[in-house]
Amino acid sequence: MMRFFTGLALVFLMFFCPSPVLRAGTFEVESRAELNRLMVELRAQQFLTHATFGPKDTDVQALADRMMQIGVRRAASEWIDTQFQLPASTHQQLAEDMVAADGFETTQASINVARYRYHAWWHNAVTAEDQLRQRVAWALMQICVVGESGSNFNNRAAGKLGKGRWLGLSNYYDMLLNNSFNNYRDVLGDVTFHPIMGVWLSHLRNQKQDASQNIFPDENYAREILQLFSIGLYRLNTDGTFQRNPSGDLIPTYDNTEIETFARLFTGLTYNQSNSLRSGTVNFQEPMMMFDEFHDQDPKQVFLGQTLPGGVGGVADINAGLDNIMNHPSAGPFIVRRLIQRLVRSNPSKGYMRRVVRKFNNNGQGVKGDMKAVLKAILLDQEAWDGIRMVRRANPWRLEVTGRGTERSRLSEPVVLYASFIRRYGSTDNPNGYFLMNKLNFNWAQAPYASPSVFNFYLPDFQPAGDIKEYQASRRIPERTIYAPEFQILDGVFANRTPNRFRADVINEELVHTNLNNSTAVIRTTISYDFSAEKALVSDSAALVAHLDAKLCCGTMSNATRQALVETLNLTTNETNRFRVAMIGVLTSPAYSIAE
Repeated sequence: MMRFFTGLALVFLMFFCPSPVLRAGTFEVESRAELNRLMVELRAQQFLTHATFGPKDTDVQALADRMMQIGVRRAASEWIDTQFQLPASTHQQLAEDMVAADGFETTQASINVARYRYHAWWHNAVTAEDQLRQRVAWALMQICVVGESGSNFNNRAAGKLGKGRWLGLSNYYDMLLNNSFNNYRDVLGDVTFHPIMGVWLSHLRNQKQDASQNIFPDENYAREILQLFSIGLYRLNTDGTFQRNPSGDLIPTYDNTEIETFARLFTGLTYNQSNSLRSGTVNFQEPMMMFDEFHDQDPKQVFLGQTLPGGVGGVADINAGLDNIMNHPSAGPFIVRRLIQRLVRSNPSKGYMRRVVRKFNNNGQGVKGDMKAVLKAILLDQEAWDGIRMVRRANPWRLEVTGRGTERSRLSEPVVLYASFIRRYGSTDNPNGYFLMNKLNFNWAQAPYASPSVFNFYLPDFQPAGDIKEYQASRRIPERTIYAPEFQILDGVFANRTPNRFRADVINEELVHTNLNNSTAVIRTTISYDFSAEKALVSDSAALVAHLDAKLCCGTMSNATRQALVETLNLTTNETNRFRVAMIGVLTSPAYSIAE
């Protein structure tokens, strides 16, 4: 069987292809009604690709039905409103339930129960009804980043409340999940007071200056909340362009003076239920508590000419400082760009930025940071749809679909790409219905809870080597410069193992996860794949390829690519091999890897 190593290597060429005409594909249909239905189904798939961990066939059909009834955008808006009402499918309790179902304790030292946090994450990504919340939480986790390398983050010993300390990361993730539809100011506040972040960026047990004891406030969290979680390094306009001084230089949002000031702000915090700042059991389950005697109580001059008064108490002081950060004019464009990058495209235009930032700054009721308003603005904006152009043709009836590439797309994250595959085809033999999937980072340099640093798996301004550095974007793109964050982890290992991961799944029609917990506890979970719809078309190569293009690529595969694959299939006489070649060929194609 051919290994299709070249599939992901071609992704770069498609992503930066300057001629969208080369990517046009045609679907021939029997009637206007069939044409309209196909177009609506492709729009439903495109929208759900942005808003979920991958569209299921039943979800596509249901949303397409509603789009036919009330219109594409109205149906998408209604879908979002329904998602807003769904309860959160959280991870910590699910991980605890999974551990108990297998007969273990969260504090069991003899086995690696910490792996259940990955099981819980994958299970929710694949099965949870609140898909929009799950997808937004994954985006927030890549903004307010923590990773599993923190002290005690994998420890199976009991924390203050009797739970395994390894559950702290799931607790942090659930905090982001529960804030996904709240206000971004709530995100900043809960992130600041969460003990996982307190350990990760070392402001837990941070204390005010005492020069006689050579004690100075730790600046780590102060630096990163400004640089990575809120306003960034340089002042931004609402359209995402940089502000510049009369000499044309970028204007920093802060300097070392502000870092020192905010380091003084984040002092006096430690584990909840501690007896003092320096003594207390690890408690990753509750927000940190304040010891005012270790908090810097002096006035602090912060942004916008504001001075925080002294002597108000540590918690009130921190909250006032977070309000000040949130009110900074760069907060909106900084956070909006990162959310658009994670959900829709790598390079939002100035107009797209301006429209969404306007909602971030004011939801229509004078509220800044309303996540519901921001998410609707991101997902329903015209530019969330224009990555795919569809043209109806008559005589004969056909739909021409063009993926517009470059400025209107993004490389899908490997974790999201694989979750989408499992959602479409997978089922589990676990008696409780659990998808006990492992970390899977051996396939690619990304996994839940596995960010290597506070800078995430990839940088938002990453540019791969090659033509992109000289590529001049259109005037609609801020600074006329484009970026491709996910390409930072598209290395030789990823380009090799990802196609082989799909190859093994398609050939075996299952994925077996074996947990060797100890010599007496061997837990196996088999994820089986249902390819019956594809196998039913195996005798008609053109129909099979068109089906896979519409189902997996939103119709964006070019006619030339489809024809080449059809010709290859026609040379394959064995029907089993023909099915496999078709599936692997599409799953490793640029059209599948690029989201538009």
